[in-house]
Amino acid sequence: MEDKISLSRVAMHISRGCLIVPIQIELYDEIILRIQKDILERVKETGVKGVILDISGVEIIDSFLAQAICDTVRMASILGAATVLTGLKPEVAASIVDLDIEFKDIKTAMNLEAGFQILEPLIRPKEEPEEIEKNEKIEQLKRETDETQEAQIDEDEEIEEEDSYENEERRKTD
Repeated sequence: MEDKISLSRVAMHISRGCLIVPIQIELYDEIILRIQKDILERVKETGVKGVILDISGVEIIDSFLAQAICDTVRMASILGAATVLTGLKPEVAASIVDLDIEFKDIKTAMNLEAGFQILEPLIRPKEEPEEIEKNEKIEQLKRETDETQEAQIDEDEEIEEEDSYENEERRKTD
């Protein structure tokens, strides 16, 4: 069994500030506990504020696996990372309901992109009203500066065209 566990590590990666954990293998009790440990270590090491646990490869789920997933989500939360489960198949969702597992505080999404959308407001620092106003003023100044620069470029091009025309006319008369 140890060989099966060592061969069944999940390749986790970070994208858009979230730890992505795609589970595309059959889960056994020992494997889910190994994955749980790996997730928590990566959250602690990297300081990510979001985890997307993609269980689209999970075909069946029993009470131990469902509880281990719930525990992983709660543990990640204690470490400061919000977690979203994605890719739940209908039969897995039905099993969770049949097993009467408490999923009330666990966020779910249909796919990875929807998971990112759920996590984005949770992992991005909220700006204070003063900061929002300051950023809006900066953006307005940038727009005004860009408009002024464009107008100056247009004016310079017109002057160059006039100079070029005048030079051409002088050559013709000379």
